[in-house]
Amino acid sequence: LIQEKGYSEDSVRLTIEKALKAAYKRTYGTDENAIVKFNDDMSDVSIYSRKTVIDGVYDPVREIELDEAKQLAGDEVEEGDEIDILEDPKSFNRSAVSTGKQTAHQGLNETYKDSLYNDYKDKIGEIIIGYYQRERNGNIYLDLGNAGRLEGVLPAKFQSKLEVYEANDRIKALIVEIKKTNSGIQLVLSRSDPKLVCQILEKE
Repeated sequence: LIQEKGYSEDSVRLTIEKALKAAYKRTYGTDENAIVKFNDDMSDVSIYSRKTVIDGVYDPVREIELDEAKQLAGDEVEEGDEIDILEDPKSFNRSAVSTGKQTAHQGLNETYKDSLYNDYKDKIGEIIIGYYQRERNGNIYLDLGNAGRLEGVLPAKFQSKLEVYEANDRIKALIVEIKKTNSGIQLVLSRSDPKLVCQILEKE
């Protein structure tokens, strides 16, 4: 994800941590005591249950018997200590795994949208080229690439009355606004802004 998709290491860590904690919460009802730890080189990740050592367990999700804790962590463990118990995500049930995967996909989608947004937020006032896709209520929608994650809309009020478009026509327009959508990023475009003429003259 970092090398091939260009995500930052922090965003990948956060996405994986949220996914594991979501699966943990679906399994145990809470994720307040779930601890996610990564290897330094990001080659592996583990999830632990942080439990309080107690003599007479009432809540097995957050507590562990003193005798069991000593077997796991040594005789130096005392009542009231907290120890981290390694969990095996493979033991989570199917619904927990599905919850984790869904959380990961949502996280990556938001990260991708944030990345796209940051790429284009400074391009307002610049020219972009897209291809006519469809028309709805007088507004023209353009394909700007990025596997459909980046869409252009040319509102009726920003169109030239002298122009008529057909499917797959190549359209050059000025970026006037940027919006986040459920699927990605939408750029609001203009073919009537005077800055469009300025930009074209500068480039030509």
